[in-house]
Amino acid sequence: MDLASIFPTVFQIFDLAGVVVAGTLGGMVAREMRLDIVGFLALAVMSALGGGMIRDTLLQMGPPVALTNPYYLPGAFTGAIFAFFLTLSGKWWNRFLLVADAFVLGAWTATGVVKTLEGGFGILPAILMGTVTAVGGGMIRDVAVGRIPSIFGGNTLYATASVIASAPAIILWYLGYPTIATAASTLVAGAIAITARRYRWSLPVNDDYSLRKSIRRMHDRAKAKPRFLKVRHAPAGAGYGRRRFGSVIGHGSGRGHGRVRGAGRDAGHEAGREAGPAQQEGFEATSAGTPGGPGAAAGGTPNGPSNGSPSDS
Repeated sequence: MDLASIFPTVFQIFDLAGVVVAGTLGGMVAREMRLDIVGFLALAVMSALGGGMIRDTLLQMGPPVALTNPYYLPGAFTGAIFAFFLTLSGKWWNRFLLVADAFVLGAWTATGVVKTLEGGFGILPAILMGTVTAVGGGMIRDVAVGRIPSIFGGNTLYATASVIASAPAIILWYLGYPTIATAASTLVAGAIAITARRYRWSLPVNDDYSLRKSIRRMHDRAKAKPRFLKVRHAPAGAGYGRRRFGSVIGHGSGRGHGRVRGAGRDAGHEAGREAGPAQQEGFEATSAGTPGGPGAAAGGTPNGPSNGSPSDS
């Protein structure tokens, strides 16, 4: 028994498990919206089978598989019952549903791609139908409860993962390996969706973006002078004060500053030498004209003893 013979059976089991998981996710939305059992069943069917119904209706290749396969509707109802009677919350439940939904996304992408190519359609219709098969049910569910579909923004990569996973499915189908195409698409979409959820990868949203505004902003930036070319003028007197301050207390660096400081010392010494004789002359003149000073004994002041005074006679 080779892989090609057992893979269809394995894929059918995995596909049916995906229907149950998608139905459970629809039931969890119904629990969040506080709906009754009818709401649970309806949202479970929309979430699990809506994408395939849209695909089969557009391709017109017979009645929708959701109506001909005897296990699909019971699988969706099973998921709704799980969500109705069980509180599926907590870290491990969330992780399990996240991983399972990511790989189901890839499996349903491959199903839509392969079925479209087998119907004789081209590459772009195959990508479209693969994406619709994978995310169409969740989109219908969100619209039914009055929400903006999560694939339209504000969520991690999901529909994008489906589009990317369409590439290996198309290539391998054209190479004649439809079984490997399904497996490759399942793995690629699952890996991208899980990694995007782990690292919060998402597409940018349009926050009032305008191409005209962007071009005008780029033009204004090109006309503006770069900051490193702008010359900043100091206030009046700031440069003189800085140079004087630097010469007194020694701010600055390099030999130039050393010359300024050394030149100041030399000028001070020279001024001291020139002022020395003048100060000495002034001191002597002052002493000679002072009563009782040293010059009185030598110069014959009226009160001091001298050779020509009347007392000697």
